[in-house]
Amino acid sequence: MMRKTGMTLAVLMAGLLVAGCAPLIIGGAGAVVADEVVEQDRGGDGLF
Repeated sequence: MMRKTGMTLAVLMAGLLVAGCAPLIIGGAGAVVADEVVEQDRGGDGLF
């Protein structure tokens, strides 16, 4: 019984960590896309 409870807690904590990092991952992907668009539009090095 204790093993099942520990596993449940581990899964919940991992889910919270992934949910917490999601905005960073989405924001990073958005920055890469924006940089690529500027490179295609204006040429050069883009935003970064």
